[in-house]
Amino acid sequence: MKHLNPKLKNRLKNTALFVLTLLLVVLTALSWLGDLNLGDLPADSWLGRLYISLSYGEAGGFTLRSGEFPAARPVEIAVQTETGMKGAQYNENAVSGFLSVLEQPIGAALSAATDFELAEESELIEALGKPGVFVRYHCALPLSLIASWMGGSYHASSDPNAQSLFFGADGVLWVRTDLGNLYRCDLHAAPDPELAAEVSGQACTFAAQTMPEQTAIRPETLLLSDTLTLPTVTSTPVDIDIKHAGNSLTVMLEAFGYDTYVRNYPDQTTGMRVFVNNQSTLRVGQEGEIVFRANTAEGGLEAYLKNEIGENGPLTYQVDYARRLLESILQSFSTDASFAFDDCTESEDGKSARLMFRCFIGSVPVEGEEGILAVVEYQDNVLVSAEVHLRTFIQSGISHTILPTKQAAAAATGGPYRLAAGYFVSGTDLVPRRYYLTD
Repeated sequence: MKHLNPKLKNRLKNTALFVLTLLLVVLTALSWLGDLNLGDLPADSWLGRLYISLSYGEAGGFTLRSGEFPAARPVEIAVQTETGMKGAQYNENAVSGFLSVLEQPIGAALSAATDFELAEESELIEALGKPGVFVRYHCALPLSLIASWMGGSYHASSDPNAQSLFFGADGVLWVRTDLGNLYRCDLHAAPDPELAAEVSGQACTFAAQTMPEQTAIRPETLLLSDTLTLPTVTSTPVDIDIKHAGNSLTVMLEAFGYDTYVRNYPDQTTGMRVFVNNQSTLRVGQEGEIVFRANTAEGGLEAYLKNEIGENGPLTYQVDYARRLLESILQSFSTDASFAFDDCTESEDGKSARLMFRCFIGSVPVEGEEGILAVVEYQDNVLVSAEVHLRTFIQSGISHTILPTKQAAAAATGGPYRLAAGYFVSGTDLVPRRYYLTD
């Protein structure tokens, strides 16, 4: 180096010093970051974006799939225009036809919802005689969930559990809650019922229009012209044969974070096969029973990053994660059951939640204990417990025509009721029938 130009020698020394200084800064930063919980970094900060990109790739692990594959679909949907009214009830294909053109407008309308105020029944009855879009779910669902499944994002301060919704073309949203209360709010945008002009549906009316004197049922009760015929089915537990489960077992183990070589043993008392991880256990029975328990929060399944929570709130992510977990298990064992989110119980401090999912045959729920597919529990963002009861439904070849909506509405006394259809245990079968629901 003694023959090098003095200026070049100084430049090389400065470069070496710069590189060493840069390495020192990087090492110091890594040491500092090691003491941080990176999952708690704000997602919109440069450091949070860098961490997410490095850990989860370009998608950031933040894609909510519930907008594409919702955990619950309406059991009824109808549109009313100046020329008439049509709709669908307990028919997945028909309901999906309406949603194909109305889903995004409904999501946009819910995204524009403001704070709600109590409304009078007479106001709703008047609104039901005008153009609008009607949606009813089997169970009451938070509006935030419905909005996210429709591709929107709910912003209002209150999040009522909605049983049914009527979007008036005049820009007013009417919501019936799980307690039977009626609320309204003004919208900046409302779905246009004319969008479904080419969609096939049954002729229908609201009870408020057809039988205004009948106060034993809700005025928004949907009365369809056609009868509903459903098959009788037999419920059979899925036989999980551990020795011959093959790929199905592999998929199920991976869904709960286990590999195929995890330590396992038979439980002599229950007859279940027990898979043991360092901080969790997975019990699998031959009659479709699957029980996951995390011994600590670290042994649970992380459903989302803490810094991921935004406008949708944690429940949206919890439901979506559980839905994907159940869907993976059902598909691996090729069961023909469908399911939907049915209920949620949250602790007062909001740190734990218990979610329940119900089996559906087509678009008709299986009522009672027989219909519960799964119960999952969360501690913050971690799924710490899951109980799944896999079953398959076999048609017996016997069909039942259940009581038509108009006759059921006319026969109602007391109330006010909602009309529903469901499968109920009758001997060894599940039999469909029409029934009344109270709020």
